[in-house]
Amino acid sequence: MEARRQTLKRWAHDTAALGQLLVALFATAWDSTAYALPLDQRIPRLFGGSLATFVDPRAGRDAQRPGVADRFRSLSGALAASRSQAPIASVTGAFSYAWAEEGDVYIRTSYSLGPGLAERAQTLGRGIATVSLSYTRVDYDTFEGESLRRVRALQPALTADLLARLPVADAMRAADDLLETQLDLDFGFDSIFLTAAYGVTERVDVSMALSLNRAHMSATAQATILDADGDGGAFFTVDQPGVVVGGSGPICSVDFRCATDSFDDSAFGTGDLFLRAKWHTVTWSFVDLAVAGVLTLPTGNADEFLGFHDPTFTPWLIASKTFGQVSPHVNLGYAVRSSQDVSQAQWIAGADIWALNWVTLAVDFLGFHDDDRDGINDNVYQVALGAKINIFGGAVFAGTVQLPLNRDGLRADVIYTLQLEHTF
Repeated sequence: MEARRQTLKRWAHDTAALGQLLVALFATAWDSTAYALPLDQRIPRLFGGSLATFVDPRAGRDAQRPGVADRFRSLSGALAASRSQAPIASVTGAFSYAWAEEGDVYIRTSYSLGPGLAERAQTLGRGIATVSLSYTRVDYDTFEGESLRRVRALQPALTADLLARLPVADAMRAADDLLETQLDLDFGFDSIFLTAAYGVTERVDVSMALSLNRAHMSATAQATILDADGDGGAFFTVDQPGVVVGGSGPICSVDFRCATDSFDDSAFGTGDLFLRAKWHTVTWSFVDLAVAGVLTLPTGNADEFLGFHDPTFTPWLIASKTFGQVSPHVNLGYAVRSSQDVSQAQWIAGADIWALNWVTLAVDFLGFHDDDRDGINDNVYQVALGAKINIFGGAVFAGTVQLPLNRDGLRADVIYTLQLEHTF
């Protein structure tokens, strides 16, 4: 036991040093963008925040919000919800142990290396600790089924209020003109999770995870006034940011008919802090049950899409059991969040399969259901395929690939997660 305590002390010291180094590196990168426009304002501020049009580019002004910006008015909330779709790699531990009084030793109780993204009911065992480092890559591809590379919106070139106040001849020329906005958006995340778990008793363990995130967003946007009759109705005004004069093409070659904008920005920093406790409550012949609670503290900058706006609490009911080489599991949870972040029901159902002594395969189906019935992220379904390999001793390497089963919400075509875990 003394050797185990010394090992845990060394592990705690090394983990703290690694965490301080990574935080310092991310903090340095964060300083370089500290005074830039936050990422959550990048799309709303396209074209200066509004498009200025009139029947004469040098006289008068009508202003309205770009249509593509309206399409993304719920991006912050959608992203908060979609962040759950890339959960922390399982902190349940690849190995579970129980103390055998007869031999005065710990005995491994499960030979499966455990699920990739879900939790199993079994706890680590008293005095057992596990640490892990995981990396997740997400490149968002669609938003409510529409490609982020081809987001398009149409709206009248002049507002109804302005048309009612224009001279009849001007109003007639501009009434059928349309304002088209197009957006090519590239949006992705890199997340590193530092996780540690410890068995307090034979049936209770606790864990902590800190995420370090990089969010990257770049976009190219173009606004065009479509004059169906060719009678010279509406134009962008001279003070419109990005207005095109002397352009090319059938439309932009006409001065003040096009406007362009673009940005390329990133944010770095710590994400949120996750605190979890799990209690293995029941052991039956056909199922093991556990309850868990996860408290998420908003240590990340929500304006930069690095974390949630407010604390989140998620209670979980966990069921699992091993039958030969197959271990099915079901996790049911509900994330209680603020209205800014949107509360959400979550579930994971699947199984891990003990394929070889040193290899476990896993398949999971994941569901996310928003409490805010705004038509965004209401029902999200994913499938995850993964494998865990016992490299040596207590070290395990894991990889998981998530694929979408539908297109609701802000989605990626594939989500990659790699994890390195060690049990002491």
